[in-house]
Amino acid sequence: MKIGIMLRHYEQHEGGVKIYTQNLIPRLLSKDTANQYLLIYKNPALVGTYAGYPNVTEIALSTPTRLLWDQVGIPRIAKTHKLDLVFNPKFTAPVFTRARTVFVSHGSERYLIPDKMPRFSRWSSDQLIRQYCRSADAVICVSEIVRKDLIAFTGLPARKAVVIHNGFDDQHFRVIQDPERLDKVKKKYALPERFMFWAGQIDPRKNIARLLTAFDKIRHDIPHHLVLAGMKGWKGEDELRPVQELGLQDRVHLPGWLSHDDLPLLYNLADLFVFPSLYEGFGIPLIEAMACGCPILTADRGSPSEVTGDAALLVDPFDVDAMAQGMRTLLTDPSARMDLRAKGLERARAFSWDHCAEQVLRLLEDVNAEDRREHASNLPPNAKENDTLATL
Repeated sequence: MKIGIMLRHYEQHEGGVKIYTQNLIPRLLSKDTANQYLLIYKNPALVGTYAGYPNVTEIALSTPTRLLWDQVGIPRIAKTHKLDLVFNPKFTAPVFTRARTVFVSHGSERYLIPDKMPRFSRWSSDQLIRQYCRSADAVICVSEIVRKDLIAFTGLPARKAVVIHNGFDDQHFRVIQDPERLDKVKKKYALPERFMFWAGQIDPRKNIARLLTAFDKIRHDIPHHLVLAGMKGWKGEDELRPVQELGLQDRVHLPGWLSHDDLPLLYNLADLFVFPSLYEGFGIPLIEAMACGCPILTADRGSPSEVTGDAALLVDPFDVDAMAQGMRTLLTDPSARMDLRAKGLERARAFSWDHCAEQVLRLLEDVNAEDRREHASNLPPNAKENDTLATL
């Protein structure tokens, strides 16, 4: 089988989709020596990134727009290189191609909180993603909640929707007890002695403004500061406005994106990881925090409960008082934090990038083995949708 992988997004910000791609691709290439892979970038400078793998060819594709890249350039490449299947680790899929197609859906916030999304994302939800879901042979959903949402909002047939959870790097995200390393990173970012931690892209979906308001309610009851690590995204400045309005400048720290090597150290140093997003399709930082032994307060909707199980305190992300009370409880009760720490370390063991790659490979091979479009049209009226791809 010849598999093309769409990597137009490979240089995007250090968020969840890039983490997914950069962890999945090398494991996929290492585990699969039977198939040939064509990696397709937008930036020619990236050609050679995976040159060490004998089953890999890399090319660059330049087009004026993303839509042309996806819907004109990729089909041409699929035809020229006689690809059997095109796989995109992000949200899109070429519609007009004879190659089979599989893409990954990392969330469905476009449908649940559209007012928290840029206008283009709202338009693409209505006009494009529905078409991708109709034309793709399979859609990988990173959580059960994403699967249910896509089926409900896009009309995606249940037989095409396959849940494959994300993973984490257990060699990197782990309990670290090296005082020299911990002290070094504390000095590097001028971190306070005790703090709560948040990581991600700062935008309205992440609920930072409410988090800051909740922190303001308890700041006189606790010695902790709040460290918000990440890049400002769409309307990020608006989300951070309470820092000035509430006079939190001396208690809130904004170090920006952290290096990959430093991130586990902050999870280890923090007394609490706060992640009260209005919506998460998965929430990779949740398993990173659990693996590092950091207790978690997160939202009671979206995927967090699916990811953390009973290893987190869940609160209504729209309820500032509930958020404040939850933080106060955990920060003033060491036994409650230790309980969540122990549960989190155990829960993190359920997730693995190796397992994720094995499931993705199995799905790609299954899609290639049978023409799903023809199979779907020939299903008898009483066939169970879950008897096909969804059983993976």
